[in-house]
Parts: sequence; C-alpha cells; structure tokens
Amino acid sequence: MTENQQPVFLSNRTLITIDGTDAAHFLQTIITTDIDAIKTGGMYAGALLSPQGKVLFDFLIGRDEKRFLLDIAQELADGFIRRLSLYKLRSDVKIEQTNHNIISVFTEENSQNSGKILEKDDNTLIFQDKRFKKPANVLRIYQFNKHPQPFVNHKQKWDDLRIENGIAESGSDFAPADVFPHDINYDQISGLSFTKGCYIGQEVISRMQHRGTARRRVVVATGALPLPEAGTEITAAGKVLGTLGTVAGNHAIALVRIDRVANALQAGEIISANGVALTLAIPQNAHFTFSAG
Repeated sequence: MTENQQPVFLSNRTLITIDGTDAAHFLQTIITTDIDAIKTGGMYAGALLSPQGKVLFDFLIGRDEKRFLLDIAQELADGFIRRLSLYKLRSDVKIEQTNHNIISVFTEENSQNSGKILEKDDNTLIFQDKRFKKPANVLRIYQFNKHPQPFVNHKQKWDDLRIENGIAESGSDFAPADVFPHDINYDQISGLSFTKGCYIGQEVISRMQHRGTARRRVVVATGALPLPEAGTEITAAGKVLGTLGTVAGNHAIALVRIDRVANALQAGEIISANGVALTLAIPQNAHFTFSAG
C-alpha cells in the first residue's frame, strides 16, 4: 500500500454471497441494478425497493466467476437475507453471509489494478467502487477470516470523500423505506436501470424518471462554522428544505428539496442549520440542478 492510499476498516459492513444456476435471473428481477451490465472487478450501487418504489435495502453488488457479492450495512443484513429468501421460492439460489473483513482504500491516482479482481491469495478480493468517479479511485478489499493489517484509520477522509461525491448510505444519511432511489442520486451513480425490464418498484421509479418528478436530492452542505449533528433540519425563512446527513467538520451530506432550495436562492434567503449559515452545492459528477417546481 503506497502512502497516497488511505485505508478505512469498515466495521459496520458485511458481505453476502449469492450463487446457484438461477442467481443472475433471480437478482435481475428484484433489484435496481442491471445484472448484465456488472463487469467483473467492479462494485456497483444497488437497492431492493418496496412495491411503492422506496429503498428498503441499499448495498454494493459485484461478481466474480462463481458468484455475486453484496456489500451491505451489518444492521440490514439479516432482514435483507430474510427478504431475499422469501423471493427465491424454489429457484436454485444459495444466499450466505460471510465473515469477510471489509476495507476501503482510496487514492486520486489511477491504479493498474483497478477494474479487475486481484486475488493475492485465496482469501482476498479487491474490487473498484463504481459509485465514485474520477479523480477518486476507490477500492473495496474483502479479506476472508482475517484481521485487517495494522494501518492508520482515515475515517475523517472517508467521510470527506463520500460527502464530496454525494454518496449517501442508509443509517448515516437516510432511513430505510423513507426515500426513493432518485432522492439519493442513484440515477446519477448508475444504481438504477431503466432498460432491463421489470423488477420490484420499477414502475414507480421509471415514471419518476420519464416525468422528471424527482424533487429530493443529496447535495453537499458547507457551513460558515462547524455544522450541527446529522438529522438537523435545514431551513430558509422558516421553511424546512431538508436535513443534514453525515457531518465532517464544516461539510455534510444533505438531503433536500431542490425546488425549495431554488426558491430560497432566488429570493436571496439565508439557508441555515441550527443557526449555522450554509451553502448548498451539487455533488461533483452529478448532473441535476436546483430548479423551482
């Protein structure tokens, strides 16, 4: 590991494997990610939705030559496995939670190892986290039945990177069953397919896409002073625009109504969170705008 690579042990994540002859078809018909578009060596944003289109479980999904791998928050894993087991019926699908340690390593330099799985030994896999665009090059390392090697834990820099790129995760930034995938920018980070056919909640999110009705979005909040804790309301002229998510000093992920933000900006109103003045910005590599409804 070079000096510019900054590792974070993600103790709140776990890995689920899904294999069997029906695994690809099974996943294709229930989750938001296009299974056929997953390239070996990449971890892609994915979600399992309710029939009403709300995000019940958010995760990363990748594949190797034998199976699919799903990287998910530890607190969601049991419920996710139970839900998948209900859907699989008599399909030839095996679902198993593993005891891999999960480490994220990120650097702004391109790596010759990006985009393919590295198997240093039988117990280690390395994938590229496809939620992040250039110049960030983020890797996910999965070590089976091992303790991570000692390193300095750059949790602050990991939060900074997620905030800068507008990468929201449940628990830290939103509650399950409370957001549509558009709200958390899944259409911006290739977490949604609009072409692969039917899956749970697909009709709702396709309608949102084609009608352009997404009004809540994840944006980057920057404060004039250190920001208050996650969950604090963001307001302007007494109106609630949204809430803060992950906070790192003066910066935070914010889930806001972009039409209300646009109206506040047009009116010249001060946007703040618990008295701290804020500026709100579109995450780098996102392509929506603050637009009035």
